[in-house]
Amino acid sequence: MQNVLLQMGLHVLAVNGLLIHHTRSYILRCHGCFRTTSEMTRLFCPHCGNKTLKKVAVTVDSEGNLHMHFSRNPKVLNPRGLRYSLPLPQGGKHASNPHLVDDQRFPQQRLSHKAKQKTSVFDPDYLAGAAPFVENDIYSRAAHLQIRDGVVGAGRRRLNPNASTKKFARKR
Repeated sequence: MQNVLLQMGLHVLAVNGLLIHHTRSYILRCHGCFRTTSEMTRLFCPHCGNKTLKKVAVTVDSEGNLHMHFSRNPKVLNPRGLRYSLPLPQGGKHASNPHLVDDQRFPQQRLSHKAKQKTSVFDPDYLAGAAPFVENDIYSRAAHLQIRDGVVGAGRRRLNPNASTKKFARKR
């Protein structure tokens, strides 16, 4: 946060007395074709199209030259995820396929028909989402994926949002 405030030109005073001395700025560098881009939201290289962009710290000297500071950590270029073959693509409205190219189309994670009917605000029989007798859509695929329309109380609600879910149960 101090980095952003110093780049904006504001004076920083820390509560614990620890201040940064130099601001850092970053760019993305492709370790496949070695091109750089300053668009930090990109996932794929704009030149070669591979998913090989890594964040690199950059400083600009007084002459305007960029100096890149590379990490010496070998885990930065980790080949994780490249060993096994990709799963078959799924079809349907709620498919979760891996993001492979920049212009890949994704399903539109829409609400179920029942959830759309329930949240019609101009309906004379409309109940507010926090009403005690509101009908909950708990059986559709959208409800299981917890896709909601932004109205309070729409979709399936967990009783305790801080409760942990068990991913791997022991078999006895």
